[in-house]
Amino acid sequence: MPNFHQDSNDIPENNVLDLRTPKAAEPETRRARKKHVDFLTFVEEGESKLEKATRSWFQRKAKTVESPSLTAQVPSINHEAVEEVDLPPAEPKQQRIRWRIPVGPTVRFGVGLAALVAVIVGARFVTRVQDVRGDVLGASTQAVQELLAAGNAAGALQFGTSQKNLEAAADAFQSAQADIEEVAGFVRSIPGTDRIQRAQNLLAAGEAMASAAQLLAKGAEQVSSAGTGGPAVVGVLAAFDTSVEPAAKKLGEAATLLQTVKASDLPTEYQAAFADLQEQLPSMQVQFERLHQVGAFLRWFLGADGTPKRFLFTFQNTNELRPTGGFIGSVAIVEMADGVITKVEVPSGGVYDLSGQTNLKVQAPQPLRLVMANWNSQDANWFPDFPTSAKKMLEFYTSAGRTSVDGVVAITPAVLQSFLALTGPVEVKEFKETFTAENFPRKLQEIIKASEAKDYTKPKLVLGYLAPQILGRAFSLEQSQLWQLLGTLQDHVTRKDLQFYATNSTKQTLIQDIGWSGTVRQTESDFLMVNRANIGGGKTDGVVETLVRHEANIAASGAITNTVTVILKHTGVPRDQFTGARNVSYVRVYVPGGSTFVSATGFEQIDPKRFQMPSADRQVDADLSRLDVGALVDDASGTRISTEFGKTAFGNWLGVAPGETIEARITYTLPFTLKVGGLLDRADQYSLLAQMQPGTKISLASTLSVPADWNVSWEGSTASAFTRQGNMVRMNTLLERDQYYGVVVRK
Repeated sequence: MPNFHQDSNDIPENNVLDLRTPKAAEPETRRARKKHVDFLTFVEEGESKLEKATRSWFQRKAKTVESPSLTAQVPSINHEAVEEVDLPPAEPKQQRIRWRIPVGPTVRFGVGLAALVAVIVGARFVTRVQDVRGDVLGASTQAVQELLAAGNAAGALQFGTSQKNLEAAADAFQSAQADIEEVAGFVRSIPGTDRIQRAQNLLAAGEAMASAAQLLAKGAEQVSSAGTGGPAVVGVLAAFDTSVEPAAKKLGEAATLLQTVKASDLPTEYQAAFADLQEQLPSMQVQFERLHQVGAFLRWFLGADGTPKRFLFTFQNTNELRPTGGFIGSVAIVEMADGVITKVEVPSGGVYDLSGQTNLKVQAPQPLRLVMANWNSQDANWFPDFPTSAKKMLEFYTSAGRTSVDGVVAITPAVLQSFLALTGPVEVKEFKETFTAENFPRKLQEIIKASEAKDYTKPKLVLGYLAPQILGRAFSLEQSQLWQLLGTLQDHVTRKDLQFYATNSTKQTLIQDIGWSGTVRQTESDFLMVNRANIGGGKTDGVVETLVRHEANIAASGAITNTVTVILKHTGVPRDQFTGARNVSYVRVYVPGGSTFVSATGFEQIDPKRFQMPSADRQVDADLSRLDVGALVDDASGTRISTEFGKTAFGNWLGVAPGETIEARITYTLPFTLKVGGLLDRADQYSLLAQMQPGTKISLASTLSVPADWNVSWEGSTASAFTRQGNMVRMNTLLERDQYYGVVVRK
């Protein structure tokens, strides 16, 4: 059992939407479109493919003196109980009408069309699945051709063509609905014909999905003409959003209707596809609702809601890692209205101006005291939870007598570099330099290094001037480049190169909902986040490769023991001005709250005498003090164990010199056990959510070992490399975004 002591002085530590342009699908020949297509013709044309078995038909005979009757010959119905059903008189001048009611084919055809619509809408507007083929469910009808043509047109961004095809598809669904409705009233009383209602629901769901696709195509078509009379990005957001919200509602209607349909009504070969459709459609609805939320946030952020906005931009250097992405070397106060940057204020002394003017006198977190005893603005992003760090940034900012802002934006150089690729060269007159996507990383480092030699208080002032220019140019791009811009923006938000915080609680909730807040995520199962803070290690994190091994072992009792191994490899060149320093970092491993520490090896011990003492006028920070409650230190390894943001955090030091590779390991038990087996053959589930640290590219290898007499009955993952070998599950991934995997186990 490890020995602990209380550490009263230590410090607490601490999705998609895809907005990119879909790729064009392969061209596909389609039939000439008919203005109206009869549903019964569809069925008759497709009968040989949809069903080879015997069909049952209802037939209405010609009008006679006697009341007409409807004779039923359905194998699954008791014919003695139901022989004839009275019908209304036949229409005038009509001698004989035959009514064919193919219940089985109707259901089959309906699910075929509905599934095809879902596939096309999902593929083209959400997941961008390629090469959708007309024989997905074997249906060969005019409606299928229309839907396929619509999908291909949407993929090629031929929105006018797409809308015409989708209109034809919706017309086909409406025709089917009308034909079924016309005869449904005559047979509702027949036992077993509740399938008619389910068939109607299925077709109504297909119509709703086709309508959703129409709305999206219409919105996309409007987008192509948006942007006149103002910034193009504002026009795009406004135009497309008018379609996204009603489309989401239509998908919700379809999802509700599909829940009333039984998969057992369908032929075996269709049941799996239908089950997928039922499962995925609600998620598709949520994604479009989120897309609507994204549009609402961006319009607010850009001041396109009629109220100008003012934000504190903080520029984080990922080569000098800090918990939310990097050291804050430069800041700018940016004002925006109607999608245009109207004013930029860059403190002449950079972030150090704020530090020099603050009246907030607090002690630095204990690890930071290796280089700085007193806490200041440039080190405010100490908490891995970005909203908490953003509040601390604002606390320092307002204490320096600055005007209030609507929020904080954290941005890394990667965003600026990729935006430069879209905008072209940007000149910074204050430094007499021109930046391109190609020269940006090296030139930025050189300017910062030269500035540090002249005046340490103004090393990263260049970013304050450069970044607003790049952003302003990006938001003013031509219409044709906006899809690429939005896709680039989405990529950076997913990788947390961009993080947002709003002082307005309603807007902050919106940021949280769309996943742009950078908060420490919560989960009821296993969790892992390895977070490093470079403290006195130079600007070397860009040349330090990180591998994390996560091993979860489930015992026969269901108890779970985890071992996390952190491996750092320094690829820098000794004595190089940028990469030659020894990397020193304070590492925190966040795991499920309530986990029990077992052991730790391989960490570096730092002489306590090297830490600086805060000034006498410095107080203990209230946020740090709250998170410090109950912190312990393991005597053997020096590992600090604390509770932060609902997690258990293990903190310790790692140091690696150029050319070296070091390895450290922590073992702990999870606060929950799995319960499987028993009289009810009970199953349980295990999952791991691995959260990335902004500004990093960590290679993660996770393995889950299950007892020999247990079975893994289901597994799934967001990672591309995910395998199962016997009773061991493996996930290997580059942690450029949060990743997840889960399994269901039973005996």
